Amino acid sequence: MAGPLADPTRAQPATLLRWDGGMVLVDAGDGAAGQLAKAGVQLANLRSIVLTHVHADHTGGLYAILATRLQVMLPPITIYGPPGTRRLVSGLLTALAPLSELGLAMPGRPPRDPAASVKVVEIGDGSEVQVEGIKVRAAANSHYLMNGHSPDPSQAQSLSLRFELPGRSVAITGDTGPSQAVAALARDADVLVSEIIDVPETIGHLRANYPSFPEAAMAAAAAHFAEQHLIAAEVGKLARSSGVKRLVVTHIAMPRSALKAARRAIARHYQGPVDFAEDLNSF
Repeated sequence: MAGPLADPTRAQPATLLRWDGGMVLVDAGDGAAGQLAKAGVQLANLRSIVLTHVHADHTGGLYAILATRLQVMLPPITIYGPPGTRRLVSGLLTALAPLSELGLAMPGRPPRDPAASVKVVEIGDGSEVQVEGIKVRAAANSHYLMNGHSPDPSQAQSLSLRFELPGRSVAITGDTGPSQAVAALARDADVLVSEIIDVPETIGHLRANYPSFPEAAMAAAAAHFAEQHLIAAEVGKLARSSGVKRLVVTHIAMPRSALKAARRAIARHYQGPVDFAEDLNSF
């Protein structure tokens, strides 16, 4: 559920919000199409995807979703996301061209331009949009910030999102480090869906499984994990400061053996109900 590295026990990030009369998929990590099928969701009923940011573990499943929809000739889907989403989708559409022009060329089948199967709406810090009839607010978080700076803050945006569903508000951190903007966005939400990381465990996993990873890159990765993700104590502080009613932890970058310690660290700051999500859980 976390990071671009494959995990045999967890899928890549993708969160489905459902309510009477609608649904929206938040992020589409590798395997999202298969996970939706396991959850009993037909792609024909999915009309909107919202991306928090363009990192591969949050977008790797988009190709399969778009390709399947193209093959069965479904109506266009709308993808919302931060700056860079349009270029990302454009690249995927280019990759779909051989499928459309060769793999789907057959008598009796009308040709279909892959670009006609998707619409892109770029959003950013402070955006407020209607998605499937519900209000969605976005705030740029600190996932792209290193020492308080990003390459181009107007373009390098990782978003946290708040959804005003019928009868319930849900805030989703996406990937972020500590951020007052995220705390403000999540204020008094019914549910906060938060990422979490154990930095030493994650670095240890990299060292053990990728020994050729350059040491300078390892040091940069450690700094990124420490500044641009949330350790357990920071998750608890975020839940407490935002006054959320329930915390659901996902994008879990730690082994299962570390979960009890993470729960204790969260509980030192937040006394509300806490769930560590498993794939296909519903809340």
